[in-house]
Amino acid sequence: MSSSASQRGFLLIVAVVLVVVVAAFIAVLGNMVASDVRSGASGLGSAQALYLAESGLEVEQRRWAQNLNWYRSATDPNPNPAVAQAAGPGSFTVYSNLPATLLRAKVSITDTTVTAYSTDRFPTSGTLQIEEDLTAGAEFVTYTGISGNTFTGVTRGRTVGTVASSAGPHGRSETVYPVTTLVDALLATSCSAIPNPLRIVYHPKFLSAGTLDIEGEEISYVGSTVAGGNMTLTGVTRCVGLLGPLAHAAGRPVTPVLVGGDSADYQVEMVSTGVVGSNVRYARKTIQR
Repeated sequence: MSSSASQRGFLLIVAVVLVVVVAAFIAVLGNMVASDVRSGASGLGSAQALYLAESGLEVEQRRWAQNLNWYRSATDPNPNPAVAQAAGPGSFTVYSNLPATLLRAKVSITDTTVTAYSTDRFPTSGTLQIEEDLTAGAEFVTYTGISGNTFTGVTRGRTVGTVASSAGPHGRSETVYPVTTLVDALLATSCSAIPNPLRIVYHPKFLSAGTLDIEGEEISYVGSTVAGGNMTLTGVTRCVGLLGPLAHAAGRPVTPVLVGGDSADYQVEMVSTGVVGSNVRYARKTIQR
């Protein structure tokens, strides 16, 4: 009898263990299935968000294509803050930026105002570069105010950092570039090595990704963040053009250069954000007229 009771007790323990193991297996299997479902839903949401971001670019490109005279508009063709647009299971938001403008009237060597087609997104005071080549007539000017589409309180032939320029005449429709400055010194290391974060003073006319010119060296970047009045560039590559890597002191002038080496006044950048639930995807495109 004692042996029989022991056997029954042992079998009961085995049964309990088996029940626990089976329950644990079912719980793990359930978690795996739930995880797969969540992963599948997240993957679908991410794909939908990317599709919406790319759709936003298509919608925005069509809008820009209806007005190819971008840089000769009296106002910025897209001056308003970006607004989310509902589409399908989510929404997309598109931000566009023109990185330059054109002179609306010629500038003589003694003028103290500069009239452009648009002053939208330029800060109320700052520095401009008129024309592209500082070795062939281009000029830095500073301004202290804006009245309509005219930069006022202009001082001609300025030096930015140690880069000098001379006052000179400029014809109508010459390019007017925004100018910012380098926050930290940039060493002459290799074309791919950036020993410290590359930062420039934030300027609303600069693209969130693109190419910059610093004293003749072209530097590309794939993204940026803004904090404390500075823009930190990410995904930086040096030696994009013919020069570099060069050493640049803090405070040296920085101007935009766009894809293909073309003049900035022929291009516009579009950045689109697609959102589906908690999924957020981004798409960026630079178009030319």
